[in-house]
Amino acid sequence: MAAAAVGAGRGLWAWMARTRLGRWCSALLQDYAAALRETAQGARRRPLASAVTVAALGAVTACGASVPSADSFEAAAVEAAGSLLLLSPGTRSPDAERHVQRLLRRREAGRLRYRHLVLLAVVYEAPPGTGAGAQLYSSRCRYLRPPWRQAPARLLDVGFCGRWWLLRHRLRDCDVNEDEFRALPPRLRRLEPRQLRSEHNERLFLRKYEPAALGTGDQEEEEEA
Repeated sequence: MAAAAVGAGRGLWAWMARTRLGRWCSALLQDYAAALRETAQGARRRPLASAVTVAALGAVTACGASVPSADSFEAAAVEAAGSLLLLSPGTRSPDAERHVQRLLRRREAGRLRYRHLVLLAVVYEAPPGTGAGAQLYSSRCRYLRPPWRQAPARLLDVGFCGRWWLLRHRLRDCDVNEDEFRALPPRLRRLEPRQLRSEHNERLFLRKYEPAALGTGDQEEEEEA
């Protein structure tokens, strides 16, 4: 069996040396082999630059392979709507709810458009009347289409590394109703993380478990002042 394999290999090389197509294939293989040898020699001479290049190529390949699909965007929008429904209307973020409802309305109207841009994906809003069925004249006439300067307003989301970042940003604090805090002064509308776990707050939290003491309210107010 080994002898048959050796004979087949010799027959292949003889065919490549005898025919024009074989000579072309042989020259092509020699060019690729020379390029690989030069690449290996360059990597030995400059290992750091070669490692950075390989890492960059790996990162680009990973980003291209993890671009989310159009179905994943629709699933994320529906999941976001379900998450908002679990919250009471009083604690629901109005901005997040408006954004999700806008996505669902465009989805039902067939106006969501998906574009794969090699390393990322974008979802944008198509003009009215551009669904799969009948189309309006304003959507087909190039003089009546929205100008390019309105493109940022039509952009709905950007998909990168397996996530839809605009939807993720809008749902970050979806359980916080901003309208409840608009009447507060600007300095009280935002709290820093260090203020949430300060010693004063911890002391006030522990005081609610202490027994009530009558007649000491004035003294405590003076001490806090």
